[in-house]
Amino acid sequence: MRWRDRITVLFFPGGMMLTMAALMLFFVHLSVFASDVHNFWFTHHYDRMSFHYTVVLMFSQVISLCWAAMGSLYAEMTNNKPLRCFAMTILMLNGVMFFNRLSLEFVAIQYREENH
Repeated sequence: MRWRDRITVLFFPGGMMLTMAALMLFFVHLSVFASDVHNFWFTHHYDRMSFHYTVVLMFSQVISLCWAAMGSLYAEMTNNKPLRCFAMTILMLNGVMFFNRLSLEFVAIQYREENH
């Protein structure tokens, strides 16, 4: 075990690093999603949306969802109920964010097919 691993173990309980990484990625995805929704529905600046990074965003969300699922699995093996609840909440938030991003992409594709 390296010294960096020991420092992270001091700050987080076992299995919590995956959940915290999924939480960080969730906040990144939430900010990109909020920007895209604002540009699509309110300002209609479609050129400012993240169309060029759709594949990267979807791949990143799948990774975040997998990390949240693994963190939730590790948390289920503990007897710490707040930790399990937190990990399950992060898993559900990442799942909802994935399907929201997917539906926004389909709406944007439908709009581009109708108008272009």
